[in-house]
Amino acid sequence: VSFVLSRMAACGGTCKNKVTVSKPVWDFLSKETPARLARLREEHHVAILIDGETSDIYVLQLSPQGPPPAPPNGLYLARKALKGLLKEAEKELKKAQRQGELMGCLALGGGGEHPELHRPAPPPLRAAPLLPPGARGIPPPPPPIPPPLPPRLREEAEEQESTCPICLGEIQNAKTLEKCRHSFCEGCITRALQVKKACPMCGRFYGQLVGNQPQNGRMLVSKDATLLLPSYEKYGTIVIQYVFPPGVQGAEHPNPGVRYPGTTRVAYLPDCPEGNKVLTLFRKAFDQRLTFTIGTSMTTGRPNVITWNDIHHKTSCTGGPQLCDTLS
Repeated sequence: VSFVLSRMAACGGTCKNKVTVSKPVWDFLSKETPARLARLREEHHVAILIDGETSDIYVLQLSPQGPPPAPPNGLYLARKALKGLLKEAEKELKKAQRQGELMGCLALGGGGEHPELHRPAPPPLRAAPLLPPGARGIPPPPPPIPPPLPPRLREEAEEQESTCPICLGEIQNAKTLEKCRHSFCEGCITRALQVKKACPMCGRFYGQLVGNQPQNGRMLVSKDATLLLPSYEKYGTIVIQYVFPPGVQGAEHPNPGVRYPGTTRVAYLPDCPEGNKVLTLFRKAFDQRLTFTIGTSMTTGRPNVITWNDIHHKTSCTGGPQLCDTLS
């Protein structure tokens, strides 16, 4: 059950091959260390394109590049590697900005020694005296007050609190998200939530997650007491049938106006308490249009078809994991 919940939280329609990044971080990475991007493209055989932008944000799209067939989890690994690379670039950019500000302060000070280098250390704290035995009515002494942070560390902490993680500038009209308490410029977070309803810092979702699964599909559920699944022979089997007629891609799909063929998929669950809990989650995912999407099949390479959207289903009654989970 927890596995299906985690997969539901991770999927987001066609956004699974897209990454949102602030423009300063992307410009720093592409101009200062282009060799890293080139190495990532070569290792994962992907192309990285700017699919959309606002005044502060780029939306990057990853697409497979090279001779087919592509590895089943190639885009997932490439997206994960790109997010790690962008995180490193963001840290390097902030470090470079802090070093530039420090050099500017030293230049304004006439090149003299920094006064904090010779600041005397705070006096050592004295232990509170022990109360004599029997003095139970005397309240204990208050805990010692911790020494204040050095000015440099205090300034860095205040700078981090006043810096918008999206535009890397001073926060204007601060807006703090309710669940994770991360703060941003009001304009920056408004535009970011229009691209993806999740916190750009921690990825926590806000609002109901809705995918781009075709709306004309049906989820049919039946039970077969004579059909037995491995390791669940004492239970019957829940048979799930997904039926989608042909249709035309909408504005939320990769190629609006292009037709896609219909399809039928069958999946199985053991008719036990755990299986029925998973069935409830599958219904919720289907109602929120998260179970399927329109894209390129990972097994056939055919574009503009209905594919699974990373919520694993058991599609075979026999065999091990290699015959039970499908991502095509």
